[in-house]
Amino acid sequence: MNKLILTVLFTVTQLCNYTFAQVENTNTEIPFSNSIKGIPRILHYTKNDFNSDTQFWSMCQDKDGVLYFGNNEGVLIYDGEHWQYIHLPNRSSMRSLLQAKDGTIYAGGFNDFGTIEKDEFGKYQYNSLMHLIRVEDKNLENLWDVQEVQGHIVFRSFRMLVAISNNKAITLPPPNGSQFTFSTEVNNRYYVQDNEGLKHLDLNSMEFSSFVEPEEINHEDIVELLPGNSDNELLAFTKQGSIFKIDPETTEVTFWKSILKSSSNNLITCGLKAATGDYYLGTLSTKVIALNKFGEEISNDTFYNLQDKTVLNIFESNEGNIWALLNNGLDCIDISSPVSLLFENASIFDVLFEGNSMYIASNQGVFYCDDISKSSNLSRSNFVKIQGLEGQVWSLKKVNGQIICGHDRGLFVVSKDKSKKLSELQGIWKVVPIKGFANHYLVCTYETMYLMSFSEKDGFKLEHKIQGFNESSRDIVQTEEPGVFWVCHGYKGVFKVKINDEYTRVISVEHYRDQNGLPSAFNINVFKWNNDVVFTSNEGVYTYNEKENQFLPHEELSKILGKNASIRKIIEHNDKTWFVQDEEAGYFYNNDDTGNLYKGLFLQLKGSFSKGMECIIPVGSNLVLMGTVTGLYAFELDQTANKINHETNIISISYKNAAEEVNGKLVTGSDNFQILPNLSSTITFEFASPSFNDKTNVQFSYKLEGLDESWSAWQETPFKEYSHIKAGEYIFKVKARSLLGETAEPANYYFKILPAWYQSQWAITIYVIAAFLLILITVMWVKRKIFIENEKVRKEEFKARKVLELEIEQMKLQQDKERMQRVKEKLEYDVIDKSKELANYTMLLVKKQEAMTELKKELNELKTVARNDTMRKKVRDLIRKITVNLDDKEYVQIFEANFERVHHQFFQNLKSSFPDLTQKELRLCALVKMSLSNKDISQMFNISVRGVETARYRLRKKLNLEHEDNMVDFFEKFDPPKVEKTH
Repeated sequence: MNKLILTVLFTVTQLCNYTFAQVENTNTEIPFSNSIKGIPRILHYTKNDFNSDTQFWSMCQDKDGVLYFGNNEGVLIYDGEHWQYIHLPNRSSMRSLLQAKDGTIYAGGFNDFGTIEKDEFGKYQYNSLMHLIRVEDKNLENLWDVQEVQGHIVFRSFRMLVAISNNKAITLPPPNGSQFTFSTEVNNRYYVQDNEGLKHLDLNSMEFSSFVEPEEINHEDIVELLPGNSDNELLAFTKQGSIFKIDPETTEVTFWKSILKSSSNNLITCGLKAATGDYYLGTLSTKVIALNKFGEEISNDTFYNLQDKTVLNIFESNEGNIWALLNNGLDCIDISSPVSLLFENASIFDVLFEGNSMYIASNQGVFYCDDISKSSNLSRSNFVKIQGLEGQVWSLKKVNGQIICGHDRGLFVVSKDKSKKLSELQGIWKVVPIKGFANHYLVCTYETMYLMSFSEKDGFKLEHKIQGFNESSRDIVQTEEPGVFWVCHGYKGVFKVKINDEYTRVISVEHYRDQNGLPSAFNINVFKWNNDVVFTSNEGVYTYNEKENQFLPHEELSKILGKNASIRKIIEHNDKTWFVQDEEAGYFYNNDDTGNLYKGLFLQLKGSFSKGMECIIPVGSNLVLMGTVTGLYAFELDQTANKINHETNIISISYKNAAEEVNGKLVTGSDNFQILPNLSSTITFEFASPSFNDKTNVQFSYKLEGLDESWSAWQETPFKEYSHIKAGEYIFKVKARSLLGETAEPANYYFKILPAWYQSQWAITIYVIAAFLLILITVMWVKRKIFIENEKVRKEEFKARKVLELEIEQMKLQQDKERMQRVKEKLEYDVIDKSKELANYTMLLVKKQEAMTELKKELNELKTVARNDTMRKKVRDLIRKITVNLDDKEYVQIFEANFERVHHQFFQNLKSSFPDLTQKELRLCALVKMSLSNKDISQMFNISVRGVETARYRLRKKLNLEHEDNMVDFFEKFDPPKVEKTH
């Protein structure tokens, strides 16, 4: 039990983490390979898609591939990406639609018919043509059919036919007052049915002729008249399910077959003959019935998934797809697609063919179809699950005429819907034949390898385990050297294993990781290609160089597949090599030197492969089967060679001018740029490629020349917005591709965003002129500035020279001043000295006067005491001389002169302040200034002290001095300021 649990856990681990090699299968060449086709895809369109009424009556397609659908509300127009809706003026149902040979779309509703045209802005408009008919004929009611025949467009209602040609209309009522219940065009002949049977109308003569009488078709109602298998055969399909063959030349009618039971309540509602020659008939309650050209019913599995049982009309598109117009919705049956689903809702790991039988290995077991040639469209319902093989199946291989199944639960032999277990061994990847050892095989398991033999007597026999190697051997390739195998492990790298001749044990193992040239030990797979052993990795393809013991990039495959791409698979088959590159499957031609890779057809499977276990089964030269996690798909390669010129269409452009959204014209060219205003803030381009066969898986890439440097990545968004593009000329380019490999030519849109008024040509001219004037003014200003600066410099230099000269002069003056100051100081000191001398001299004079006065006094006393006249006479002479000397004023004048010289500024200041002072008063001022006492002054003036006081009193009055004012201090004010002595 524990061993079983461990085995299961190991299986899950291997499935999740390991990488694996290709499934070897040599039994893919089968005679009916081109007939293997699965159920075509059905695309459902509901109200959520088109947002309109879900009951559809008519359909057509224009030359660009755009589809038009008539429903109860008007016309829905679909370009593969966008739905547009237009309605008739009376908002009636749109019963009939037709694209004429000149490309005009005609539409008919209730009491109205006209054309649908696209204007220059990409918007569709309805233009009524009711003015072409007479007023009395305008009560047409519903116009159920419209055909183009013999140069006329013919509308049919129950009441009349309206034939339009050269902008003129002719109305034709039914003969004998009956009703027109059916009309069609076959081989440019117009047929219409009324109560009298099926008639032919010649549009040139406007005459009816009987074609089929009601009795000839058992009074049944014809719903379709289609070409038969030859030019002289028509097939009439009736509501009741009968098919009649009609010879258009002899009008002979023959009942062919009935496709509805007589007791059935079902009805045929519509029909068409497809380009393939098959017939598709819509029914009232059983969806679509398909018949081949022999009238044999084709498997109805194709139409099993239609979303409604009632088909009101049916249409074949230009791409070959069948559209079913339902009572509730729209369905597209992708008949023409080169891709079909053979087996769904399972992960597929291997496929094997044996004769007409087909085996599928899946995660749910092995499924078996006994004879695939019996069904034109294979589906899961054609397969049965083989009992006993439920669970994970890894491989199927035909060995010695028997089918060996590698299973999670062991090794099995499969025969049709039976299986037989060979051993109790579990976890089997696959069985590998041993070259050079006939009827012996390696059984590769999750943990090691075993030897298995085969004999006619005993059949398959598991011999023994090969000792010495205990790793998963899912990915294994034998070399040319006997007993040497390359084994790759998903996480551990590459092993080179050598087994002994008896295949009992491994005698040598060389283990390679990333030290020997491999980019990593992870995700390495080994394959045989062009007789070389090659190793795929996350970074290209390598080969082993034995001499250097290194893994080197494979020169040829690296050139084709790239050195840095993640390669997961390489299968060489006939003239092609199949690969999986970056999760995309594809192939290249072995002898194609261009190295072109063909991956477009398989893009829809990107990301759906089982990583490391990709299942690619080439079948013949033009068919390949691919297994994914969602099922098994068949791809018809020859259809990819059918090159159709697809175009990408820009269907609308709009921009916001301020707050208003404006539509731009669609027609542009290199000489016809669409002009957009400068205020275009957001520009939106909408695009589509309606001619693609696959309209649901379309991708776009775009580029705005003038803004984008390269094309954008492929994306499904069918529009692109640009915001705030600056003024200039631009070319918007967009290209498209489908996931079926279809590509479309790029569409170009030329437009120009006007500059703002301040960016316009005249503004630029003004700017240039202004700039020129500004430059000129600037040059002149600069020159003026330079001149002013030069003048300023010259003035500064002149001023500097003047300043220098002034400074020099100032220095000279300062020197002179200092010299004068020194002279003045000297003079002042001399004055001081003189003043001192004068003061001393004055004091000497005073002393002299005193002495003389004393001497005179003593002489007077001596005279009185003199005894003789001679002595008295001599005394009197002396007294007289002394008196004369005392009265002599010469010394006073000398004093005054010297005092004035010494105190010249004093006298000048005093005289200027008091010009009325007398000479005697000036003398008194000088003596007072010298601080002499009244007594000294009286002696100098030879007057009494009282006289001096009187004189001083008078002087005070003149000087306006109060009694308490000090005269000495007063006179100091009149002295010049003293100069401090400089050193």
